[in-house]
Amino acid sequence: MLAQKLILGYGTTVVMQIVQIIASIVVARIAGPTVLGTVAFGLAFVSTFEFIADLGIGPAHVKLVSEGRDLGSCISTFSVLKTVNTSIFFIVVVFILLFQRYVLNITFESAAHGYVIILFLIAITINQLLLIPGTTFAAKTEQAKQSIPEFVRTFIYQVLRVTIVLLGYKAVALAFGNLLATILVIPVILYLFRGYPRTKFDKKLAMAYLRISVPVLFIGIATKVMHNIDKVMLQHFTNSEQLGYYTASYRIGSVVFMMATSVGMLFLPLFSKATAEGNLEYINSTIDKFERFTLIFVMPLVIFLSLYADVIVKLVLGNQYLPSIPLMAIINIAMFLMVLNIPYGNVITGMGFFRLFAVLSMVHLAVFVLLICMLPNPLLFGLGITGGAFTLLFSSVFAGILYRIYAKQKCRLLNLASNLKYIVFGVINFVGFAYLYGWLSALYGLTFKILFVPGYFVITYGVLLLLGWIEKRDLDALKMLFNLKKLGTYVKGELGNSNE
Repeated sequence: MLAQKLILGYGTTVVMQIVQIIASIVVARIAGPTVLGTVAFGLAFVSTFEFIADLGIGPAHVKLVSEGRDLGSCISTFSVLKTVNTSIFFIVVVFILLFQRYVLNITFESAAHGYVIILFLIAITINQLLLIPGTTFAAKTEQAKQSIPEFVRTFIYQVLRVTIVLLGYKAVALAFGNLLATILVIPVILYLFRGYPRTKFDKKLAMAYLRISVPVLFIGIATKVMHNIDKVMLQHFTNSEQLGYYTASYRIGSVVFMMATSVGMLFLPLFSKATAEGNLEYINSTIDKFERFTLIFVMPLVIFLSLYADVIVKLVLGNQYLPSIPLMAIINIAMFLMVLNIPYGNVITGMGFFRLFAVLSMVHLAVFVLLICMLPNPLLFGLGITGGAFTLLFSSVFAGILYRIYAKQKCRLLNLASNLKYIVFGVINFVGFAYLYGWLSALYGLTFKILFVPGYFVITYGVLLLLGWIEKRDLDALKMLFNLKKLGTYVKGELGNSNE
């Protein structure tokens, strides 16, 4: 059922992102970039410290459960550790807010920024506690139980977002809508978590969590800080309006990023189990299948979205978001590279080399922070929000090279060059069509841009077919994506059991 798990993770994530994009279009058009930037800053400010609520015990829980430790003991011990960490996270953020306001005398751009931060702090605190069942589902690779609650929460929040902006409310109300959606999904998660065994807190098991969590802690810090510090720094170097342009383009590109997150959560326990069984060939074949499918069927779409950014932004967001056009092109590619990087990072962690990956993550973070402090900085490169987009791109390339080098060292069976020809094809495809698009758009305008949509895909896949680079197995994988009967059977089977 691996294919169904991957498809469900991919599929529900894409559907959720489509729903979010539709809602974001309405919000962006009606509320404007300043409101969008205010909400993005509030969420990023709180989320930057979110690693405190985990401190590495989430991945430790996935690893220990996937290795076959007693599930009841793991759940009970993890629950206590998670509750303590989440409480510390809440206290730390409140302290930082008070210290900044009353000791450093630093205020935000507006009062709304402060209220948005508080509402997001409450919502994220609740969501962190809900990760007790959520992480258990991930450890058991129960993709349906992971995906359904998040889909419900996302759907409720997007409906609330649209309703809120149509009623004329702004940033604070949008943050409250997020909190309300988080509260409403609690019964769904508790229902899916029914019947799972609980025992009591196990001190020895807690020490096992802590041993694994120490290096993983630094991985969590790097991940959370990199995912949020760009918005915080761009707010500092520019303003809420500019951050709104960045957020709008980031939202579209995040469709690809969310795929990476979903797939990564599935790969970790699978690779951990394969390593314990000494089945390294499984790791190599799984990565090859995922990478090949992504490069053949996802990469052309990403390239198209990047080339067609001017039309998409004008059509979808309107002329008020014209500064988002170059950002969208860059961010889409950066997010796609993150997708390709995820399996190689999970090879390292899945094989138990958490300390190594922690070091690599901190090096990656150092490069990211250096870039985000230099490229947008008006006193240095002065690229503003474009500098934020380039930070994502350059750091993704750096991380990809780094992860592949060390993944190959730890798993010699990995064939890094097996799909290299598709990457080369993608680069040539992008450069060639970028030149043609710019040249012919200037000559023929709207007529060419309309014809470009079918023309790009016909030419791209026509060349791949002529080269013989699309095989029957690739088409079979694509057919499986639309095999709703098998997917439905998998979902029913998983939801029919409270604990497999």
